[in-house]
Amino acid sequence: MEDFTEQIVVKRFIERNIELSVEQIINICKHLISSLDLKEPETYSECFDILAKEGIISNHNLETFKAIVKFRKLLIHAYNGMDDTIYGIYKKRLNDFRVFISEIRSYILK
Repeated sequence: MEDFTEQIVVKRFIERNIELSVEQIINICKHLISSLDLKEPETYSECFDILAKEGIISNHNLETFKAIVKFRKLLIHAYNGMDDTIYGIYKKRLNDFRVFISEIRSYILK
């Protein structure tokens, strides 16, 4: 962790790529909702509720996916003091992105 906070370029690279990954998840949600002519979400978090309701993503992972969106908001608006959280996601939560991809892929291939 100490190396992470001291290596500004690496830290910024990881932060930016996590942010971009979350934005892509949001875009995928929005595109699916639009293409399936589903209820328009009022928030990014609601996108996942709609997809879960339609059986596109599992209820089991719903809160995890919603937490990803909340993290993005924190990252953008509360930038300072996020080192521990960013490092934790980098080390322990990247699989959440793979799970999302897997669930969307499974739906598309049905």
